[in-house]
Amino acid sequence: MLSSPIAFPDALPAGYEALADEPRFEAARHLALEAPQRRWTLADFGYDAATIAASASPVAVAGPFRMLSDEGVAAARHVARLLQPAAIESSRTARYVTGGVYRSRFLRDLFGSPELAAFVSGIAGAPLAAHAMPAMQLYVNYAPGDINRHVDPWHADSIGFDAVLMVTDPRRMKGGEFQFFRGTIDEAAAHFGTTPDRLTEGGRTELPADKVETCALPGPGWALFQQGNLVVHRAARLLEAGERITMVPGFVARDTRFPDPTNVASIRGWGEPGLYAELARHKAWIAHERLAGVIDGLPVNASAAEAAAALRAAVADAQAMADLLDETARKTAVN
Repeated sequence: MLSSPIAFPDALPAGYEALADEPRFEAARHLALEAPQRRWTLADFGYDAATIAASASPVAVAGPFRMLSDEGVAAARHVARLLQPAAIESSRTARYVTGGVYRSRFLRDLFGSPELAAFVSGIAGAPLAAHAMPAMQLYVNYAPGDINRHVDPWHADSIGFDAVLMVTDPRRMKGGEFQFFRGTIDEAAAHFGTTPDRLTEGGRTELPADKVETCALPGPGWALFQQGNLVVHRAARLLEAGERITMVPGFVARDTRFPDPTNVASIRGWGEPGLYAELARHKAWIAHERLAGVIDGLPVNASAAEAAAALRAAVADAQAMADLLDETARKTAVN
């Protein structure tokens, strides 16, 4: 059951403004896709067979690899600087811009390009597309004003797949390295005294050094790919003030037979423009393909119980999302 990528909305959510003057994306000019130098699997991280079987890809981390040409780097950096006045802070991430693909047509076309989707699908060994929620398709992260803060502390992501793309030159930075933990989210959660589903909130104590991998990116335009919901990672603090810009494009598995790792319970509280509609569309996208699977695959001699179970399984995620949105609406009404 391979879902086609969901169509981008026709209108911008209230609160986002599109850039008026920016480069036009051209894959031949701006991409320079090269195979990753190394891969780590979920098995390498200690995940069991059941977790691996429930994941669309066996890959945990891959990289570094070249993503952008020199011209692509210059264009991406230019756009990132145009967006920087819109940067906000959170208790976890130092400075970042949301809705990158709403604000910038260049970034939307870059990170939604079929060339990039085919490339990351090859890395993952599974068909991927730009995430069905535009808010999850791209974040732009900037260096904190206070270098005593980590750029982003230890955490797991709220989506299944993403890349970390260095837009500025890492060779000019002191500190600010990308690091990941070669262990499971259960191990990391136990270390932080929390539960795996709350790792999106971040952990600020140090993980065991012998299980921490530091990945040096050779230059701007280089990236790492990861199954972010199962890989605990961070952007370490800078040792000296300087410009550090990364872009984090998000992807989703097109094979809807696998459980959706998107942490919708957490995401629904983020408050970004258009988020509720995005959540509904994302789960409807999954249900649409699963219902098509019922149409095409339900045996003609299925019993009443089997037919009912097939329908319920196809729409279970959508129903659960509706329940969460109802709960959100009730809380909003009370407040």
